Amino acid sequence: MGAEWPERRRVVDRRERRDVKIDNPSVTFITSDKDWVAMSNGTLKGSWAFLTGRLKVHGPQSTAKKLDEIFP
Repeated sequence: MGAEWPERRRVVDRRERRDVKIDNPSVTFITSDKDWVAMSNGTLKGSWAFLTGRLKVHGPQSTAKKLDEIFP
C-alpha cells in the first residue's frame, strides 16, 4: 500500500480533520493514498473499495455499511 501520511486524519461531519490525535479510535481505515484521494473526491465509492479489498476496516464492520455516507 502507499506510504503512511505524516499526520493523523479523521472525518467529522463529512469534513476531513488533520493533525488530530486519537488515542483509542473505534475504527481504523487502511487504504492506499491513491484510493483515499479517490474516495475523498467521489470517484471511488467507499463501499466498493471495501468490497473489492482496496479498503480495510479495523473495528466494527457495521461502520463499513456507512462508508457511502462518510465518502458520498
